[in-house]
Amino acid sequence: MDGPVWLGRALGHVRNAASAFLAVDHPSSECLFLAAECLDLEGLFTELGVVPEFVDEGLDAAGSLSRASALLEESRPVVPLAVWAALQALRARAAR
Repeated sequence: MDGPVWLGRALGHVRNAASAFLAVDHPSSECLFLAAECLDLEGLFTELGVVPEFVDEGLDAAGSLSRASALLEESRPVVPLAVWAALQALRARAAR
C-alpha cells in the first residue's frame, strides 16, 4: 500500500517529530520516550507499506504531530484505526 500522498506526508511529519524530540538541548527521559513512541508509530505506517515523504522541518515536535493529525483527519474513514489511535495518544502525551 503505497497509499495516498497524504499518508506519506503524515509519516514525514511523524519522523520530524521524532527528530525534534531527540534534538532538544537537554532531552529528558520523557522526550526520549516520546521519540520512541514516534518510532513505534513509524513502524505502523511501515507495516502498511507507506513510503515517507520529505516535509519541511520548520515545525517543532508538537506542530509536526498536529500537522500529521490534520493530514490523517482529512481522510479519517480510510485511516487504519491503529494509526489514528496511536497518533492521538502520542499527541496527548506530548501536550503534557
